[in-house]
Amino acid sequence: MHRIPLQSLPDVINQEILRFMTPSEIFLASMTSKKTRKLIKRNIYKVDEVGVDFEKRAKVYIKVGGKSLNVVGFYFHRWNGVVDWKDNKEWQFLENIVIIPSISSNSSGWSSIRYQVRSIHSYICDVFNIDASQLSVKFSDFIHHNLFDIGTVKKCTIMEGEIGTRNSSELFEQQKNMILLVIERSREISACGYAYFYQHVPTVIHRNTQIRVNWFLTRFQGQHGLLENSFLTGFYVKAFLKLWSYQKMDNLVSMIAYQSVERLFDYERVLEVLEEKLRNSEAKTLKALQAEKPSEKRIYSYEEIITQEHEFEADTFDCDGGYDVVRNSDGKRATIKISKDYFMFFVWP
Repeated sequence: MHRIPLQSLPDVINQEILRFMTPSEIFLASMTSKKTRKLIKRNIYKVDEVGVDFEKRAKVYIKVGGKSLNVVGFYFHRWNGVVDWKDNKEWQFLENIVIIPSISSNSSGWSSIRYQVRSIHSYICDVFNIDASQLSVKFSDFIHHNLFDIGTVKKCTIMEGEIGTRNSSELFEQQKNMILLVIERSREISACGYAYFYQHVPTVIHRNTQIRVNWFLTRFQGQHGLLENSFLTGFYVKAFLKLWSYQKMDNLVSMIAYQSVERLFDYERVLEVLEEKLRNSEAKTLKALQAEKPSEKRIYSYEEIITQEHEFEADTFDCDGGYDVVRNSDGKRATIKISKDYFMFFVWP
């Protein structure tokens, strides 16, 4: 069979070839030579993210258009002394993914594993033209906080069953530069956990918030919250508005909470307060706020990293028909959207 070197083909052809290859195949091809790696980097499709997912076996994945695709898997055990991952000749194919049998070192423990995890991640980031400093990590099971250098994790996904564990507290203590935390629903029934561990993370997505919504509405010190399956109550929404009116949650930019179908949201109690403020600006309830009902149509500009993790309905940020609240202390304005299904709060710049 006649072989045609990739280097002899025009870029437009190589781009199509790469689209038909799996990420693992692209990864292996990049290891064959520096010329091939350079060709791949020049022609590879746009990748949104390169991350590391830890379960029984660790995997480095890429995210393209919201879909995660595995690139390489590896095992990590401190007691197995093995050479550097690039020199390991025992790679295997399993479930359409190339597997490195082990990346561990018997001599230096976690520091060696951290180095090799960082090396694999950085290499794949380079191949797919992604900034390796924006490290994304997913712990699908146990939190292995020892596998990353302090302050290097920017985005982290954990299971709700791990909230409040010793490992989660150490993770948040070590990774204070984290900008996005995603808390996924666990298979098992989860206790509430200690939410204050992550109250200062700038952006938090919680897939199964339930009663933790009360904590978010009264203790969260980040900028953006997206809370799904919440047990919203009018009492805590009013407490949230009072705290914001007294500048107790002054970092907040947006809060979006979707009510659980399992619970009724007594949102009418909040509407009553807002309507009272509209009629009488001197009303004692929420006395540090003024309420308005703007007539002009407005769309809230929401370009946060949450949009990479959640697909919003088209009218989510349409503020027409919402209530505006204005702080007496500094004139800061926010819009409230509320119904039996959700509570949304958007602070205007």
